[in-house]
Amino acid sequence: MTVKDYLGDSLKTEFYYMHPRSYNRRAIFSIEEPSSTIRGVNRPIPETYTPHAADKSKNIKKVRPLTSKERSYIQTFPNEFEFSGTKSAIEQMIGNAVPVKMAEFIARHIYSNFN
Repeated sequence: MTVKDYLGDSLKTEFYYMHPRSYNRRAIFSIEEPSSTIRGVNRPIPETYTPHAADKSKNIKKVRPLTSKERSYIQTFPNEFEFSGTKSAIEQMIGNAVPVKMAEFIARHIYSNFN
């Protein structure tokens, strides 16, 4: 499933930035592909960012980082879920989370085996 399949046009962008572990990796992704791993780091695009050969767009003006809320949607948190804490703590929670729907599926499977 692509990001667009899951979130539709709600992001209002075609490309998004996910800060790479190293600049030897791509950082710009398309909503027309599955999401990259949601990490506990959410930084703005550095002014000095040089596009990687594998980036889905070389035009930085068409790219933006995802908000914390958008990142939480990819991790399948419901819209009404409220995070509390500093921005860094919230980003860490979102990045470290087991996707909510996956946890629900596993829990239901375990529960059904006990009944």
